[in-house]
Amino acid sequence: MKKIAILALLLALLAGCGAPQAATALPEAMPADFEIRYENWIDENAPNIYDTGENLLQKDLVSAIEPHTAQTALDISDETKQEIYDKVRACALDQLTDEALTSENLTTDGTAVGVTPLTEYRITFTADGETYTVTGDYTAQSYAQTNGRAAQFWDFVAYMDELFYTCPAYQSLPETQGAYE
Repeated sequence: MKKIAILALLLALLAGCGAPQAATALPEAMPADFEIRYENWIDENAPNIYDTGENLLQKDLVSAIEPHTAQTALDISDETKQEIYDKVRACALDQLTDEALTSENLTTDGTAVGVTPLTEYRITFTADGETYTVTGDYTAQSYAQTNGRAAQFWDFVAYMDELFYTCPAYQSLPETQGAYE
């Protein structure tokens, strides 16, 4: 019986975003006003953007000369939007708005993880008349195994990165010109 309970707990943790610190307050059915803007960047002047409200996808070209970014229309299906909403709920993003999910805020022993170059993230979404903003950086990944909030955030970031980099709109844009060191 004890083994079954442990197995059930492990499966529950793997099914979503780990054990959320607090349950989502978002409605189960996707609200008609649901929109999301997912941004990540190394250079804050040239962010990658996936925006369902503006129907915009922007790519950092990692270029020293203008233009630094390229944009295209984001054609998102209702099914994909529903999947994003479901992931927002599963990760209880509405409960992660109180502080940036960074090494400085996630460390419990006073030591911070450093990453260079550092990717930063901002997730802004509207649902049921409320707008939420979640921020963090790549260092949160280092805490995903030990901190539920970091796990929720990192699971969502990984999901959105996959969606962003594999979508047809991204594939239609020019190749990056350089690399960050």
